[in-house]
Amino acid sequence: MPLIKYTPEQADILDWFAEPQEIIPEYNGAVLLVEAGAGSGKSFMSYQVVKQENPETCLYTAFNKAIVEEGKARFKGTNVSCRTFHSLAYHYVKPRNKIQELTYADIKEKISYSDKAEILKAINMFFVSASTDMYEYFEEFFKENPKQETLAELSSKYVEKMIEEKISPSFNFLLKYFHLMLVNKEITVNYDIVILDEINDTTSVALEIFKLIKAPKKLGLGETHQAIYDFLNLVNGFEVLDKADTLKLTQSFRCSALIAKNIQRFMKAEVNKDFKFVGTEEPVKNGLSLYCTLTNSKIIQHIADRLTERKGFNLLRNISEIFAYPLAIVSAGRGKKVYQKKYKFLEEEYENYCETKKAKVSFLQHLLEHVDDPETKSAVNLLMTLQRRSINIFDIYNDAKTAEVDATYTIATVFTAKGLEYETVHIADDLNNRIDMIRNNGGIITREDLVAYRCYYVAASRAGTNLHNAIALNTN
Repeated sequence: MPLIKYTPEQADILDWFAEPQEIIPEYNGAVLLVEAGAGSGKSFMSYQVVKQENPETCLYTAFNKAIVEEGKARFKGTNVSCRTFHSLAYHYVKPRNKIQELTYADIKEKISYSDKAEILKAINMFFVSASTDMYEYFEEFFKENPKQETLAELSSKYVEKMIEEKISPSFNFLLKYFHLMLVNKEITVNYDIVILDEINDTTSVALEIFKLIKAPKKLGLGETHQAIYDFLNLVNGFEVLDKADTLKLTQSFRCSALIAKNIQRFMKAEVNKDFKFVGTEEPVKNGLSLYCTLTNSKIIQHIADRLTERKGFNLLRNISEIFAYPLAIVSAGRGKKVYQKKYKFLEEEYENYCETKKAKVSFLQHLLEHVDDPETKSAVNLLMTLQRRSINIFDIYNDAKTAEVDATYTIATVFTAKGLEYETVHIADDLNNRIDMIRNNGGIITREDLVAYRCYYVAASRAGTNLHNAIALNTN
């Protein structure tokens, strides 16, 4: 077997592990963070680290279960244990009740849906936070709310019910409980090496657990410019673990030299003047294509187009999840029950609409005026577009479920396609429109604007050889 010729950047990572490193007490080990550009071989390097160090015990983990599953194949035959922190938490907490997410239907007090929604939000935010005091956390969370005392007390009440095993625990409750067990030294968890992948998109509590697990050396992999899951309340470990050593991987082994050059120009000009991204003369040619969108609604629109053309497609998520919100809106707008717990609020919103509706104002228009979030706006606009074309969303859904599967042509959002690679990528118009809107408003101003640019970078960098409709790369 020929010897592997490492790039200077790769060699620096292996040298860091080969040499003695100073322990950072609050991190319970020495920590190296690797800023790995898209397709730069971070998975390859995690394996090379394990191969070089040959640890007796090693934990490989990530927020995303799919990434951990990929790790199991990569580290097969080694001493690496690949598991999510949720799995690790389950092992140590050992819950007796069935795991079940808390929903507004579980809150028995006679309070408004909006108050219940705020309680659920507060509880979940506490579970994924670095906080160890829920009473203090809830008091701060509701400090601007006139019902502060009541909502804080109810939030604490339902967490206490989980602790006392009077109601089922949620997965995030297990994570927080595991965190507190480590903080209170009820347990100790030791490994020779801990590897946290996608450290740019993780939870605050996961970073705390990463710090509290004892290991002489720890490795965090990811890239700040690929941190795109703000809507899930995820945080960027590169910003939090500021005492760690940092190295970079800027050579992409996926993207062609031309694609990488265009991406670099785009990012340097509008996001970070120090951004570096170098392509390869041997880009990925796997025969796969991706139609990459920003929203589920755009996926549905493209599915409709493929159905009309009698062409197959592949999806990365369950089709019922992709169609869930627009179908729930239509059901609620007909006065029918909504079966997805997440969207039960639409029933109450429809009742409000019926009580206050004015002539010529549709339920869809009512939602645009009264439910202010991007998911609602996207789903409603989709339904309005289909109405104008006299297309029934249920017909698309039913036809899509039985459509031909073409494994070579994938339709997915950038959030689902992240981490994957294709020979050809087509950028959907919703991604281009988002960048146009930001530019027309004077450039990056808000955190949401920054994340939109990161999404575009992630989408474009899925491409190995061909990148189509990447208009934003050519107009900056």
